[in-house]
Parts: sequence; C-alpha cells; structure tokens
Amino acid sequence: MIQFLDNIGDWFASNYFDEDFRTSVLKKAGFDADRRKEINSQLHRIHQAYFRYKENYLNGRLRIKDKIKLSSDWHTKVLKALGYADSSAYEQWCHLTESEIVPVRHQLFRGEQPHLFIMEMQSLISVGEEDAPGLFEQEYKTEEWQEVFKVEEAFELSPSVVNKIISQIFLLPQHNRPNYILLLAGNEMYLLHYEKWFKGSYLRFSLESLFEQTADKKQRDYYALLYALSSRETLAPEAETILMEKLDEDSHKQAYAVTQDLKEGIIFAVEALANEAVWYMKNVQDKILSKDNLNAHFATNLKDDSLTFIYRLLFLFYAESRPDLEILPVNDEVYLNGYSLEMLRDLEQVRLNSE
Repeated sequence: MIQFLDNIGDWFASNYFDEDFRTSVLKKAGFDADRRKEINSQLHRIHQAYFRYKENYLNGRLRIKDKIKLSSDWHTKVLKALGYADSSAYEQWCHLTESEIVPVRHQLFRGEQPHLFIMEMQSLISVGEEDAPGLFEQEYKTEEWQEVFKVEEAFELSPSVVNKIISQIFLLPQHNRPNYILLLAGNEMYLLHYEKWFKGSYLRFSLESLFEQTADKKQRDYYALLYALSSRETLAPEAETILMEKLDEDSHKQAYAVTQDLKEGIIFAVEALANEAVWYMKNVQDKILSKDNLNAHFATNLKDDSLTFIYRLLFLFYAESRPDLEILPVNDEVYLNGYSLEMLRDLEQVRLNSE
C-alpha cells in the first residue's frame, strides 16, 4: 500500500491506516494541488542526491567516522527539504544530569516548552549481507562521531545506546521533555512520541523506498505525505494546531467507531451461534429441551461458550491480517489453502447446487 511508511505498533489505528490514509492526511493538511506540486518538486530535488550518497557510502572505502559525517551531511539535505534550519551544528546539548549529556542536533520549542528534538544515528544501509545495527542495538561512540560533534571533557556521553537515550529523554520532567523526536538514520527516518514510545509505537520512513516509489510520476504525492507527517510546517508549526495531533484524534475516533461496530457484531454473532446450537441439540442430537433445562444456568453457559468461540475467531482474523507479527504462517501456501479462515470464507461463499 504505502511502501515507504511502517505504522509500527499501531501508531495510527490499523483501520485508519488503510488505502485512504494518504488522501485523509493530505486533506487534513490542507494541501491543494499547487501546494502538493510545490512540495513534490522540493523533495524530488534530493532524489538523485540520495543515490549518490548511497554509492559513496558503499563504495567509498570510508572509515566509520567518515561514513557518519557523510550521513550527517545527507541529513542536512533532508532536513532542508522538510523546512528545517539549514544547520549541522549541535548548538544545544540535552542534559540528563549535570555531567551526562546526549546528542541532539536541533531543539524546537513551542513557547518555553521543548516540542521537537531532531537527532541522528548511523545509517541503516546494509553493507554486504549484514544488516546495520538498528534502533535498539546501535550506540554512540565519541571517537566515531568526532567529525559531527565534540564532547567536552567535563561531560560524559551516557547512556550510549540509541533506544536507551530516547527512553531517558522521554522520562525527563515535562518542562524538559519534548513531545516528539525526529530521528534520521541515512536511508531511514523515525518519528517518535513520548507516550507512544513506551507502548512500542512509532513511525518508520524508508527514504529509499520512497524514492523508488516516486520514480513513477503518478506516485509523487507520496512526497507530500512524507512532508505532511514530518516537516517543520506541520510537526512544529508556529500556528496553534499541529497536524499530527489532529490525525491522532481522527484515528481514535475511527477506532472507537469500529469498536462500537465490533460490539454490535459480537452481540449478533452470539445470538446467531447460540440459536444454531439450540437448533442442533434439538434436531440433530434429539435432546429434549424443556423449561427445566432451558434455564439461566444453561443460557449463561451457552453465551460463554459462544463468546469463547467468537473471540478465538477474532484472534485468528487479527493474526491472519497482521503477517508482520508472525503469529501464523500466513505466507505458507499449505496454511493459506488448507487451514486459513480466508480459505474457509472463500469456500463458504461457493454456491452449492446439489446435496
């Protein structure tokens, strides 16, 4: 669907993050056709710059510190295209304690309150067959980052692992803690929120997938989608309204509406299943159902059994719809054609013309 964007841990409710997501976001952002064209052109300018950066990164025979500097220079281009300050300087350090600091490239405020931190880590471009250390393994080493920032002797870079740094920043007192962190990682970018982070939710943008997807001019509006979700204009605007907060509100409203529909659907399913069970007992098992055994205890047990059955089906439907969770082997042809609920649903819809 949206190849370059991953909705990790349901940052947006899964029913909101659907095939209409791009249209909904751009409409909410208020981007008309001319504004989208302007944004698309603005981001398309760094399209070729990315592949030159990747070529140098893979084939330039660079040391780690040189790769980090190369990536940081690339991040400057990305940030400029997204409307952020054209500066690579670490002007303000984030202090966790008097002596412990963590690297924050830019800090944006709303009034006196920190709102958005921009950070960077090493690129996630894979070299050979090995994947680069990711968000939860990578660490800052002062000697490797010396071309980008320098740590004074009076301070210590601690903690050093990227995900622990993020957790520590989001655990700061409210007057020191940002609402969002935009984290650049060469070929990828992450948007993190202080509440969603601790629920395992964040947005991951694959810039390489974006540039490949937008090679088709018909798909250029994906540039505008990236811009709407991560630019200074929408994420850290001068205006009172923040687009991401409006999208979050819409997502919650839609999730609530689906919950209400699901509730009504479960009530209908329990009634249908329980009535079918009673019919089966009477007409197939030849059980005698009288006022004596059709009592409250019988009804409660029947309702509980029906709910158990329905909840198990709901779990399976959910597991089959989320192959990324790897709960069920949904990519296995044997499972798909022999065991899946999807197969059973297709089979149930086949018209039967004889006994």
